[in-house]
Amino acid sequence: MKRLPILLFVFVTALSIGAQSALTAPGAAEELVIGLSDSPIELNPYKAIYSHEMQMFTALYEGLFTYDSQTLEPVRALAESFQKSKDGKTWTFTIRANAKWADGSPITAQDFVESWLYLLAPETKGEYAVFLEIIKGAKQYRAKSGVSPSTVGIRAEDEHTLTVELVAPAAYFTRLLCHGAFVPVHPSLRGKRVWKPEDVIGNGPYRLVSVSDEEMIFTKSDTYWDRSSVSIPRIRAVFIKTDDEGSQRYNDGEVHWITDTVNIDSLLVPEDIQYAPMFGTGYFFWNSGRSPWKDSRVRRALALLVPWSEIRNAEDYYTPTATLILPFEGYESPTGIIQPNAAEAMALLKAAGFADPKRLPPIRVVVQAGGSVEKALGIMEEAWAEYGIRVEKVPVDSYGNMREVRQDGFDLSFTGWIGDFADPAAFLLMWQSDSNLNDGAYKSKEYDALVRSSMEAEGSARMRILEKAEAMLLDQAVVMPVYHSLSFNVIDIASISGWYSNPMDIHPFKTMAFIGATALPTVALVPNTRAGYLGD
Repeated sequence: MKRLPILLFVFVTALSIGAQSALTAPGAAEELVIGLSDSPIELNPYKAIYSHEMQMFTALYEGLFTYDSQTLEPVRALAESFQKSKDGKTWTFTIRANAKWADGSPITAQDFVESWLYLLAPETKGEYAVFLEIIKGAKQYRAKSGVSPSTVGIRAEDEHTLTVELVAPAAYFTRLLCHGAFVPVHPSLRGKRVWKPEDVIGNGPYRLVSVSDEEMIFTKSDTYWDRSSVSIPRIRAVFIKTDDEGSQRYNDGEVHWITDTVNIDSLLVPEDIQYAPMFGTGYFFWNSGRSPWKDSRVRRALALLVPWSEIRNAEDYYTPTATLILPFEGYESPTGIIQPNAAEAMALLKAAGFADPKRLPPIRVVVQAGGSVEKALGIMEEAWAEYGIRVEKVPVDSYGNMREVRQDGFDLSFTGWIGDFADPAAFLLMWQSDSNLNDGAYKSKEYDALVRSSMEAEGSARMRILEKAEAMLLDQAVVMPVYHSLSFNVIDIASISGWYSNPMDIHPFKTMAFIGATALPTVALVPNTRAGYLGD
């Protein structure tokens, strides 16, 4: 059978669809349509933890600083200016006089004081509150009720002057304040447990208009202090249920930008696929608060029975790794467990009271169904089975439901973590004993002391301390890394300006603009069989 007519048909069809997409994309100059995975979005920035939520927060909220869309360097946002003391411990921020909430009321320094105290309050259980423990008194205030908020080093000197006292110099402080968890929240929302979409009042370049099961709609805010710099009038985020739906809607010109849910083999314009290295890692982690896994000897022993070279391979992952933190200038990650050692494993189990490994309880493992992670678990299960160690697998259909399922009890699970600011602390602070991000319930006085001492150090001395902290997590098999992440997006950057690939995969909506449209070229398929870019 001759194939030329079929290829010619595809060629003509691609051109036809491309021309139609360029000309009839809905609201081509008025509305940016972004496709998100069909996962719930938490509107409370103090509760949200997923990257797609942080992306949407660049429309709805703004803090003292925001990210430069290209370099991710901190850019002054609500902070018109700032100063810090010679010892680096006292920071003074001047809030813009024209900063307003979406309802038109002014944003003041006191709004930051009350918002951050709300984030730190024990009853809030703020996911990222641990990152603010660099502030004087924050750790003590967050640890227990009854501590006066006046002991926390956050105060409003006047309507536009905010002073923050730190326990130690923090070179990364402005980077930290770019994160969506440290924005102010409207007075009407402070203390509310459930945020209804219709009640959300933000302060960012866009305001939330509506939320349904199918989409979220934002329009340009008339009260935003820098509204003249906002080009696109409207943003619509549609929830994509399957990879095939994502690629089809992109091919049809219904969506300008797909963040993750897409079948790349069926894309008509594979050139629109944007890959970039990410400051992120996918890893297995134990429930270190549950017996017998709370014993580091048991965790390490089981890790030493796994043939890691079969899991961390270039066929399944773009960047397999045995380290938690992506290497960058000034920081050298220690080497984790890279090969099995049955003799050491048996000695550790015997010392922990399990000379016969069959006496270990079944390992309840919560992982997302399908893909390379479940394949990796199969390799681990097979290795453990040789010693009579059993696995009870709990597959989860949606990555967004993982935390909820883990609440029913788990021994081992898998997650992908993206650093929230460009510093090793973004990965290491979360494993402190009292961190709300410590899903593995790891508790170690020695580890906590290392992290605390790093806050008192600077430069290379600080990095060496953090390296020791990471080494503890790896040596004790608190975490068992598998790959460093790659970001994955589909977008025509020739027709949308202000969108840049970056290590944190954050793309502020404020700087985006339409600069034209392009027709689709001939079809070319790009095979993809490897994982490591979606974060699970």
